[in-house]
Amino acid sequence: MFDVGYFARVLSLLWRFKGKKKSENIFCETIVKSRCWPNDLDVNWHMNNARYLRECDFGRMSLLLETGLWEALLQRRKNQMKDANVVVSAFQVQYRQSVGLGDTFEIRTHIHGWDDKAFYLEQSMVLDKNHQTAFLLLARFALTPRSLTPQMLIDDLRIGSIQSPTLSPAMQIFKENHRLTYQEIKSKL
Repeated sequence: MFDVGYFARVLSLLWRFKGKKKSENIFCETIVKSRCWPNDLDVNWHMNNARYLRECDFGRMSLLLETGLWEALLQRRKNQMKDANVVVSAFQVQYRQSVGLGDTFEIRTHIHGWDDKAFYLEQSMVLDKNHQTAFLLLARFALTPRSLTPQMLIDDLRIGSIQSPTLSPAMQIFKENHRLTYQEIKSKL
């Protein structure tokens, strides 16, 4: 079934950033506010696991728009890489507390760093009612085609010579775990 609400929120994000000056700080934290609605609930009357991930989609979109990375990606598509894209290729999730009907929260997203293939992001859901983290997600945000690197997109922003900082120990472990598989499956990301 076509999810009208999802696309309405995407359009809302695009409208929010239309004509807005992009952040000069690639490491800025972006914040998207939301609420748990009846259609977000599971049989236990708290937010369904899939909805946490859906909310993180909006956080990643906001990050791309606010930092100018989305615009840089679109320019790549126009100029030389028609298939340029960014996709989540791995994530690690930690649930810390339930989100109930009507609870309001923020999705906070920021870039930890990057390598020659992907950006590494941290996203958290912080509840308004107690200011505690309900959910934490580490994500590997890969670029396609493989000839497109995160550093190329960062350089396209023209905000100075910026290199990736050293990843935190937790993010480094996540990065290494991404390489582990249960079966040999060739990755295209």
